[in-house]
Amino acid sequence: MAHTLTQAREWNATLKSARPELVALFVGGTSGIGRSTAIKLASSIARPTVYIVGRNETAGAQVVEEMKAANQNGSYSFIAADVSDLRNVDTVCQKLKSNIKALDLLFLSCGGFTFSKQETDAKIDVNHILRYYSRMRFIYNLLPSLEAAQSPRVVSILAGGKETKIQEDNLDLQKEFSLSTSNGYPATMTSLVFEVLASEHPSISFLHVFPGVVATPMMKKSMGSVVGSILSFLTIPISISMSKSGEWNTFLATSAEYPAKNASTGEYPGYYLLNYNGNDATNKALMEQLRKEGFPNTVWKHTLATFDRICA
Repeated sequence: MAHTLTQAREWNATLKSARPELVALFVGGTSGIGRSTAIKLASSIARPTVYIVGRNETAGAQVVEEMKAANQNGSYSFIAADVSDLRNVDTVCQKLKSNIKALDLLFLSCGGFTFSKQETDAKIDVNHILRYYSRMRFIYNLLPSLEAAQSPRVVSILAGGKETKIQEDNLDLQKEFSLSTSNGYPATMTSLVFEVLASEHPSISFLHVFPGVVATPMMKKSMGSVVGSILSFLTIPISISMSKSGEWNTFLATSAEYPAKNASTGEYPGYYLLNYNGNDATNKALMEQLRKEGFPNTVWKHTLATFDRICA
């Protein structure tokens, strides 16, 4: 169901007593949605442990300082890494697992918009790596740490509910790359794989969230300062501030309304395709069609094969 911002804030205000400790990893947390959510979460939990992963060490240090200012009772760390290389993802995960016993929250928001293809050494577009393969590699590596937590959750900020039809021979976007496919494929693949993972790992809840139009620096970074500035100005009437986005995402990351599949209170799907306000965004007809065509397992098998090719 949809929630108001007031309801989200009221929930967040209960967290210090209801959930005094929480261990979280933010991938893409040095700017934009990840940054605002990390800071809000740090201020909402009594004794949080927060790890931030990103490329920019200066920005990472600034986020750590902002979290300390928001709550001096937490533990905050920055891990510098270029996660467009899946081997770097493996290194980060090994480092994290050596420092924690369990992971309560994995929050993924790396990547941005793109108009042109830029291939990595793995022969896959860098943004497709960031928005899909890198995120899935983090999940895959950290499943044991998540399963060791009491109420673990994975949140991927991308385009829940914005799925499209896909082709099995274009999952890596080698056959066809366009603005439409580069945005639709990672969103669709995420939703399909979350269905598989929720079934195979029923103690973890998986949220794929469309964050709305958020006033972040992403447009300028992705489209250039001139075009990005114009688009940022034009979207002001419908945009959500980063502060409000942080409130919403802290709510989604912790709310009891999105339980894992095996929650003791009943049987749940364990995966959720949501708008920024928590409203169900599932395109039921399209998802059912993709399910009948076997795409959930097809996409997951492709993902594992890609991991083997790149990381072996």
